[in-house]
Amino acid sequence: MSKNIAFFLDTNILVKWIYRELLNETKDIESFISLLGKDQCIILGINLSEFESIIYDAYNITSHIIYEKILSGSDWDKLTVRDKLKIIGKIRKSFDQLYEQILKSKYNGLIPPGGIRQILAKRFFTELEERLVNSSLESLRNHVALNRKADDLVDFLSGTETVIKQRCTILDHVKILFDDDIIREIQLIHEGIDRHLRDLKSKGYKKAPSRNDQLIFQYLFLFLRERIYDEIVFITDDNDFERLYKAILGYLNGIIKGDIDPRGDLKEYAMEIRDILGKLVIKNVNDLITRQ
Repeated sequence: MSKNIAFFLDTNILVKWIYRELLNETKDIESFISLLGKDQCIILGINLSEFESIIYDAYNITSHIIYEKILSGSDWDKLTVRDKLKIIGKIRKSFDQLYEQILKSKYNGLIPPGGIRQILAKRFFTELEERLVNSSLESLRNHVALNRKADDLVDFLSGTETVIKQRCTILDHVKILFDDDIIREIQLIHEGIDRHLRDLKSKGYKKAPSRNDQLIFQYLFLFLRERIYDEIVFITDDNDFERLYKAILGYLNGIIKGDIDPRGDLKEYAMEIRDILGKLVIKNVNDLITRQ
């Protein structure tokens, strides 16, 4: 009997796949995903939500730039097409600088700097340029600053999600019945995560696994524990996740050896978790591509 192996895509891999042309990525990711069946290519609902939030962030910052540089004035309707194009050209030329200004003034600490959000924001602005030239000030305010902005995002997300769902399975709202053993094992994983986070903090690390990373790890464990999959390959370019994985294994080994739990009350649970996590493989997408 063949193994039921699933390949889960982290958010960063999803971004590189969907926006490979925008990011100047090679076609290797697309080629690898094309080799997978739809039931093998899995995306957690958490990752899809993260992906959508990136798009929301990018569009919102673009809207702020347009509002502050065009819509906050009152003479847009009086300008000639040529003058409007000049203003748009100046915004386009200094877009990266304007992006950083809005990021600090409106979203300081809430949105990570640079990266795919900035690239997407610039694309959104380019796509809106024709509308900016040909629409009245009132129409633009309604569209970009008020209710119609949501319509843009719904349409954009709908088209993107259609592409994703054609090739992969979105795994969300999976029902798992919890018993005492599962609760104890999840608790041990929590303790391993907490110890890892404290260790990172004591060493001065500013970057640590996010709450979503922690939830994803627990989801993957439960899928394997309940034998929904025989083996899971989690594809990510985020080293935080691999460090988290190794730290939890280290914590479990400490329990098994008696260093953390001298009385041995938790040894069997730790051994069970370790055996289950042996079926979880974390890979960089380039490693998988090289082996094809």
